[in-house]
Amino acid sequence: MRFDQTINDYTTDGINSPPLTGSGALAEAAYLRLLTPKGSYFADPMLGSELHKLKRSKDVPRMRRQALAWAREALEPLRTPYYLTDINVSTGAVIKSGYLSIKAVLTQADGSQTTTSINVQVAG
Repeated sequence: MRFDQTINDYTTDGINSPPLTGSGALAEAAYLRLLTPKGSYFADPMLGSELHKLKRSKDVPRMRRQALAWAREALEPLRTPYYLTDINVSTGAVIKSGYLSIKAVLTQADGSQTTTSINVQVAG
């Protein structure tokens, strides 16, 4: 099974395919770390982010800085296993439906870059 970022769910499309490797595996790992509420995964209470807390926050500069800090904190454990030299996280505009766009660009030691993004719900 593979995680499809467009529908936020697992699909059986790749059930007979080999597991993801390289940038595909990194993109999936980063996406799941950003999407999973921190402490909700039984096997690793440190996996995930605190971005889910933003649904109670208004769109103010302080909230955006906090969102960036939480996203970087969630992605930092990927640095060693994926040989990351840089983790660049940025926020976009609040989408009119009440979602903040967060984009992460992860640079590996060989210079290759992997990008993933999520939309996080914020208070209207």
